Amino acid sequence: MNKSEFLANLRAHLSVLPPEEQNELLEDYEAHFAFGLQSGRTEQEIVLELGDPAELAKEAIDNRFVPQEHVYWFGGAEPAAAPGAAIPPTGDYPNEAGVQRRSAFASVMVYIGLFFINLIAVPLLLSFWTVVVSFAVSAAAGILSPLLLGLEYLWHGDIFKAKIFASIAYVGLGILLIVVTRYAYKGMLWLSIAYLRWNVRIAKGDQQA
Repeated sequence: MNKSEFLANLRAHLSVLPPEEQNELLEDYEAHFAFGLQSGRTEQEIVLELGDPAELAKEAIDNRFVPQEHVYWFGGAEPAAAPGAAIPPTGDYPNEAGVQRRSAFASVMVYIGLFFINLIAVPLLLSFWTVVVSFAVSAAAGILSPLLLGLEYLWHGDIFKAKIFASIAYVGLGILLIVVTRYAYKGMLWLSIAYLRWNVRIAKGDQQA
């Protein structure tokens, strides 16, 4: 199974969800494929890593309102009730997105939980970004070391041979760090976006029952 087949299969199993939720989930998996391909993995390897699309879809809709019969979604229109189906009471009727809204108390508890999670997760993400920036600064310093050595020669009029060899080594190290920085930056960018989207999905009261 390749990327296109995987995403098509996943979309088919997510058909009970509104289009905006389907697209949001599929964007996350698109980003996972993009990051994996940039890391040198094949589409088949990424598919094996992600697992069965049916199981992933089941997990995604586990806590959501799922109609008993297949529903065709048309923008913000409410799904038509099946003939003879009982109409639920007004207080329990799901909103136009097909899911029930959380109560005010549940929403407050969710926001409090996210607050304490972010107290730990956000500083961790910032520390990882600091490491990426340090890699970039070290790479720039290594590549610019011959220039600094040239300035020292102009200032003192003499250079130790050991510094010349060290400068060559620093250039090689700087090139290596550029490669490391590139992959670290892409990985952290994907992780940060995925974490932000997760926060938004959890915080939206009309996205969960």
